[in-house]
Amino acid sequence: MAKKSLAIIAAIAVIGLLFLVYLAATFESPEGVRTVELEQPIPRAPEPVQRVIEAQPVVPEAAEPVVVAPPVEVVREPEPVPEPAEVVTLPSLNTSDSFLLSRISTFEIGARLIDVVVPEQLIRQFVVFTENVAQGSLPQLDYPVRRLSQSMAVRELDENLYEMEASSYQRYDSLVETLDAMNPEQALALYEVVKPLLQEAYGEIGYRGRDFDEALKGAIDTVINARTVEGPFQLVKPKVMYVYADADIESMSPVEKQLLRMGPENAAKLKTALARFKEQLN
Repeated sequence: MAKKSLAIIAAIAVIGLLFLVYLAATFESPEGVRTVELEQPIPRAPEPVQRVIEAQPVVPEAAEPVVVAPPVEVVREPEPVPEPAEVVTLPSLNTSDSFLLSRISTFEIGARLIDVVVPEQLIRQFVVFTENVAQGSLPQLDYPVRRLSQSMAVRELDENLYEMEASSYQRYDSLVETLDAMNPEQALALYEVVKPLLQEAYGEIGYRGRDFDEALKGAIDTVINARTVEGPFQLVKPKVMYVYADADIESMSPVEKQLLRMGPENAAKLKTALARFKEQLN
């Protein structure tokens, strides 16, 4: 602000000086000059001399030098070269068990999983099981996992009236924990490798031209959306097998009744594990 005021004052001083020069150059003396004696004036004290200070030209301050940073050389990292897709030579469907079990053994929980799944015709049994579950049913014979060795624990309440013991749920703990611990990305990678064999087996049971992915998604949705009912559950045994004494429970789908036999905690874990796999499948 001070520099700006000084510049304005200097400009006014210069203009005033030029104006005085202009008056001196254009001054003319009057015609018929006469000499007249005047009385001696009474000497007066000299007036103070006004000093005219010429305004010094304003020298603009030198601008600060602009430091230009040298250009920075941007080194681009080379884009990663994608690894070539694995080329897998699939066996025939009839000889696929050893190939599939060998792949499963490379999983983080491969040893546990091999103890759970059936060792023969695994792909065919998985396809049959999946299609049945997608329809809300369960197959009579074709199960891709080993059947339980323990029987359902019940206690007798009255003649031909029983109650399912909560300890029966523990029969499914190992199976559910294994499925829950499975890495969904590893499972999907194996699924994609053997998809042609799954598709072939799906065609064998009468679904040629249909995508097995849809059957698998339907089966997962069936389990995730299955209804749950709080126990304890009363049972009757009219023949060889137990049935639920409550007609409403007995009328539930086979998948829903199977989840009841697994217990609420195991059923919840199974639904969560299947939901994770479905996210990878989509």
